[in-house]
Amino acid sequence: MKKYWLLKEKSNQLICIIDDTIYIGNPKNINDPKLVSDIEKGMIPENFFSIPYGYIKSIENQEGKNIIKINFGNDSEEELRIKDQHKKKEIFECLKNDLSKFEYNQQTPSIFKHAKPQIFAIIITTGLFLWTFYLASQIEKGYEYEIVGGGRPGITGIILGLAQFGVIKVIFGYLFIISIAIYALTKRLKNRSLTEYLIRINN
Repeated sequence: MKKYWLLKEKSNQLICIIDDTIYIGNPKNINDPKLVSDIEKGMIPENFFSIPYGYIKSIENQEGKNIIKINFGNDSEEELRIKDQHKKKEIFECLKNDLSKFEYNQQTPSIFKHAKPQIFAIIITTGLFLWTFYLASQIEKGYEYEIVGGGRPGITGIILGLAQFGVIKVIFGYLFIISIAIYALTKRLKNRSLTEYLIRINN
């Protein structure tokens, strides 16, 4: 079985499937008529990245995005960038038919799963702010703190250093950072949409 797609992408101008392997790359001359002839003969251009079907763990196809994400091997992933939505759907359907033993489902990712990095960033930033704010308020009341022990002070030393700026500056610093984090979270959630999944079933 040999299938191929010529794309107008910088990272992957050619995607082809030959003998249960996905090949991705950029030929020296995408318009070379010999290129298609060679592919139909099962000849792959040099320096193409390959993903055998046997290595694939899962595939994600999110609606409205120009990416098909392939998870394979030991926590590795490859993103196929495809602006042409017709070709994107065609490629995914081809993979879906070939990987018929994979479990297929579609769903809109939960808010936490879709924006986990942004949510954790807000939680961690808020925790560090509360710690810094407490120390800053205590310092303004006249309490003194110092790092005991040798070696590098680590996170405690950094927090204590920030607390020296005073309560007002600590609050403004937190508001600045948290506003960026909330903006990133809002932007991320706007991109949440229906996603198709192909998942390997472990027998």
